[in-house]
Amino acid sequence: MTNKTELRALTTLRSLELTRDMETKHLKKLAALAREKDFEASQVIYEKGSLGRALYLILDGEIIIETEVPGHGRVVMNRLGPGQFFGWSSLFPLERKMAWTTATRPTRVLAFDASQLHTAFEVDHNFEYAIVRCAGKDMADRIRASRQQLNDMIINPHLTY
Repeated sequence: MTNKTELRALTTLRSLELTRDMETKHLKKLAALAREKDFEASQVIYEKGSLGRALYLILDGEIIIETEVPGHGRVVMNRLGPGQFFGWSSLFPLERKMAWTTATRPTRVLAFDASQLHTAFEVDHNFEYAIVRCAGKDMADRIRASRQQLNDMIINPHLTY
């Protein structure tokens, strides 16, 4: 039986560039794991060094991902909004978070529990591949943006980020 959250998740996943090429059966599996969750403005979602508990898809609001840069302190490396995923390291059970993530304003997300995802991956490796492929593409895009930002920091050290 499809519930309201699952239907919203499926509709959202079908509309995103990152997931629109996934097979319908994989989108449905992912949507079935979705739970809506709200974060308040300034609420820390996870801290550097913590284990990942979920993969998130932003429905409304905004989050920032911060990391420490020597000589600059904590720096915003990513500012993400509706339609963007975060928490990809949760797909890899032994990986710890490499940054802090905080909601900048009230934010509603779809949360996909990491342990449920891992269980689904054990049953269907094609589903796992489809998700990891999305993760790889999204992470590669963010790495490119982060490299550009670091380059800008070296060229213009007086600017704040």
